[in-house]
Amino acid sequence: MKFYFKTFGCKLNEADSQIIKSILAKDYKEELNPDNADFVVFNTCGVVDKTEKKIIRETKQFQKQGKKVFWTGCLPLITRNNVSNGSIGPNNVLDIKKAIKGNIHIFTEKKIDKSVLCNFKEDSVSAVVAISEGCSGNCSYCGSRIARKGLNSFPRENIIKRIEKINAKEILLTSQGLASYGIDRGKQELPELISDILKIEKDFKLRLGMMNPKFLVHIIDDLLELYEDKKMYKFLHLPLQSGDNNLLKEMNRGYNINDFLDLVYKFRKISKDTILATDIIVGHPKESEKAFKNTIKIIKETKPDVLHVFRYSKRKGTEDAKLKELDVRIKKQRSKYLVTLFQKYNLEKNKSFLGKEFEVLVIKDNNLARTDSGRAVIVKNSKAGELKKVKIKDVKWNYLIGE
Repeated sequence: MKFYFKTFGCKLNEADSQIIKSILAKDYKEELNPDNADFVVFNTCGVVDKTEKKIIRETKQFQKQGKKVFWTGCLPLITRNNVSNGSIGPNNVLDIKKAIKGNIHIFTEKKIDKSVLCNFKEDSVSAVVAISEGCSGNCSYCGSRIARKGLNSFPRENIIKRIEKINAKEILLTSQGLASYGIDRGKQELPELISDILKIEKDFKLRLGMMNPKFLVHIIDDLLELYEDKKMYKFLHLPLQSGDNNLLKEMNRGYNINDFLDLVYKFRKISKDTILATDIIVGHPKESEKAFKNTIKIIKETKPDVLHVFRYSKRKGTEDAKLKELDVRIKKQRSKYLVTLFQKYNLEKNKSFLGKEFEVLVIKDNNLARTDSGRAVIVKNSKAGELKKVKIKDVKWNYLIGE
């Protein structure tokens, strides 16, 4: 039998998808065209309502075609409307064939070491490596922590063994929050893990995934020393969520604006070209007009190179699910304002790269490449995996164009 597979959501889900597909491949064959598949598997995301509705809509469309649809990932544990033919939670990847064969739903809180389950293709240029699952935070709005429960840091030695087997030119470390790695064992161990990874005698670039400021403040100095290594992309994903201290407190984020700014300023001192990514939630039930203006102020001050703007979405089982939501028009207006602001200043920032020359690592044929710092460059007439010298001829608000 053949299956069609689709991944929704974050890099952590992408890592899980590698595991699930490798398990399914023992009994089934993956089909890239859904029309030719016997059944469908969605690795789902439950972060926002918009994605949930899309997953449900596409599930019903396939079911109308006579195909069974099975869910993995976070959504089965968050939604009140599980319309799949069978599903598993994030901790139950090993049960995927059982769920499919029995058309059943399997959810347990057992912890497993996924670092020994990953099966990467040898010819992959870019590989996503998960180092933990779950979270040590207690954010009032987050549904993902309900689905993935407490922190489970995978053994350091197993992560190293996995990376040693990978021939990828780019390794993307991921989790729900890298900086909390090891806390469940009594100590933040991310600097030690990265140090061990950088000692691996292979030619690759390493990019770190999202890190909560609450936990990063305790290890930032050790990390900054590691960022000096030539293997490290000068990239930091530091989710702000709000530029208002009162709202951050209501969200249970565990840090304040000064913590965020201090981390940003320290990070930007390591190189002439650094890349700061951040996330903002607009339209939280307790986000006043003043709070939103404070967010605008911080964005204008720090000018992140990557800005993800999310409209607040009520999630079942969270503290904030009890609150009255803001009018959807307010959410749309605030989202549009921040996106427009970002696109405008980032276009001007990218124009400063016009005429400059870089050696880039090509990630996708005739398409995406990255500079030494990790900045995205579109390069035609290029082959994935090669190093290529390019000159920036044009720019867009979200990438550079090189020839």
